[in-house]
Amino acid sequence: MHSHLLSGTGEQRMITDVGNIRLSISSFGTIGTGFAAWPKIPSCEYPRGSGIEHMFLGGLWIGGIKNIGGNQITAVTTAALDVSSVLNVAQGFEFTNIDSNYLVQSSSLPNDLYYSPKAISHRDFVCNFTDTNLFVPELNQRIPGHEYPLGLHVSFKSYAWNFPFADYFVLLTYTVKNVSTSPIDSAYIGFWTDLVIRNTTIRAPRGGDFYRAGGNALIDSMRMMYEWDISGDNGLADNYAAIRLLGTEPLQSKTNYNVWAFQDTRGDEWLQSPQTDIEKYRRLSTTFLNQVKISDAEKLISKAGNRSQLLSVGPFSRILPGDSVNVAFAVICAKKPGSPERNDDETRVTLINNAGWAQRAYNGTDVNGNNILDSTEIDLKGDGSIVRYILPSPPPSPKMRIEVQDRKALLYWSNNAESAKDILTNKRNFEGYRIYRTNPVKFTSTTKDWNMLASFDKSDNGLFYDNGFTSIAITDDQGIPTVKYFEGDSVGYNYMYPLNDLLNGWQYAITLTAFSDGDEQAGLPSLESSLLANEKNIIPGTIVNTADSATTVGIFPNPYSVSAAWDAKANIERGRKIYFYNLPQRATITIFTLSGDKVATLQHEQYVSEGQDIQWFSQTGSFNASDIQFSGGIHAWDLISDADQALATGMYIVHVQDVQTGKIKNGTFLIIK
Repeated sequence: MHSHLLSGTGEQRMITDVGNIRLSISSFGTIGTGFAAWPKIPSCEYPRGSGIEHMFLGGLWIGGIKNIGGNQITAVTTAALDVSSVLNVAQGFEFTNIDSNYLVQSSSLPNDLYYSPKAISHRDFVCNFTDTNLFVPELNQRIPGHEYPLGLHVSFKSYAWNFPFADYFVLLTYTVKNVSTSPIDSAYIGFWTDLVIRNTTIRAPRGGDFYRAGGNALIDSMRMMYEWDISGDNGLADNYAAIRLLGTEPLQSKTNYNVWAFQDTRGDEWLQSPQTDIEKYRRLSTTFLNQVKISDAEKLISKAGNRSQLLSVGPFSRILPGDSVNVAFAVICAKKPGSPERNDDETRVTLINNAGWAQRAYNGTDVNGNNILDSTEIDLKGDGSIVRYILPSPPPSPKMRIEVQDRKALLYWSNNAESAKDILTNKRNFEGYRIYRTNPVKFTSTTKDWNMLASFDKSDNGLFYDNGFTSIAITDDQGIPTVKYFEGDSVGYNYMYPLNDLLNGWQYAITLTAFSDGDEQAGLPSLESSLLANEKNIIPGTIVNTADSATTVGIFPNPYSVSAAWDAKANIERGRKIYFYNLPQRATITIFTLSGDKVATLQHEQYVSEGQDIQWFSQTGSFNASDIQFSGGIHAWDLISDADQALATGMYIVHVQDVQTGKIKNGTFLIIK
């Protein structure tokens, strides 16, 4: 989880990191970055590591009528609106932090650095902000246009999970409290967004054309607005992005929808960007200003353009001083099949499914979503109240370990998932394990294409393969199941699966999941733990060698031909990689020209310094290069000299000295350009 304090804005940002959405969230509840720190900080990237962005910016809008200075004033407080840049304080950014705590994070995952028993999801963000300040406290700068604060304090919480059935949405919940001395009448609460779905690996987020490729639509029955890339990246940004209203307390059934052209005040009024508080309030309180039918509006907004959208709910007839209302939204992403211009029932199947799981997460113990805890639904508190933000849970991720070796890897794991219970059914639901691996040839910066290598599940219960766990159980010499321990590791491992026939020097992603048996009576399918939670990137190669004289330095590929499939393509001079192998535990590797000029010196140390810092790894999809696991006797190099120059065509000499024994080995390699 990364935290960033953006200069010129007085805000802190954090990025959701547990699921497949990397969503930027600010300390006053806005989402997206406006691409202010791209590519360092994602705005709303999905799938993780793909470079496909889904949002410029988004934030809360709250409008109402109240007595200010003896006059009935219609006022709207906005967290964000149509702007070209978010680098400095601008009109429309009217919330500021209440204190200096900014964003606080926690996690319900016991092994997470920010674990808390009070956490709701796998990654919670919490902050508090207000519209009562006329100046940004940290900067002492006047907020432009912020003349009539409503007198609000907002408690914000976001929730994200790593479950495969829930890693494509982030829930946003806002508790809005009237801290002024007068009531707020006819209040509306909305969420404004400027969605933009584009593949930033092929087009940087700048210039008007980048933003003018979105088609917009809505599904009234789901209280949801969404967008897709209809004409920009020719199928390379084949996703939907959506905002869904999940619910309110007190209940409000009326939902309003609005879409308008970015910073445009021409044409039909309902398509114009609202400028004043009166105009903004009219948007919050109506659908398309009551000037056009939804069906007719969709015919226009489904064409390519750069638009903002506003999803709002109300009216809350009166919010008295000290009273609060709560509203919850979801940011949802989904893969979109078919050609870019298509938007129909078939292309929306995954979007509808993902939005359904977001709603289910909000509903919690109110499984049927009728806002009443029925007698057939679990009463977690024992008082008949609904507990929200709970998902049915698969078994926890197994505790896993990989031993990387020469042309293979050994996968070990414990049986910790087998005794877990689902919180919603209070039943043990473990059924089995699945092992996945990526194809190294196609390992790029886009979503990993997981290939299931094996699946093992309980025998003789009529579910799945019924193949049992005997073939993977670790046993003693008499064939009796036993537990294996490793030095410095307190976890006991019960199972082992060999990953054979791997290519040395190629990067593989490996993961292990546990899955449940499903519960037909409760309407639950079989659920699987996160593929991301156990993901390990490995580089097979030779294991540590003690540098005996019979073993030479290995080098591959040799000769090295540039611009081959091996190279990363984003920055070709920095995207090369050659390996030295048959190395001792610690070694100094020195590269010379044939004339004896020293080119580079590398320090090798098993599991510590093995070349993970070269750019090839970051260019080819490694989310965190330091997490890559090598075999120990292999070292990667990018063919960049100590003088920061790319090596020229020619023959080079490699000199390897064992730091512990002083023994020396040599080798040669050829570069062909």
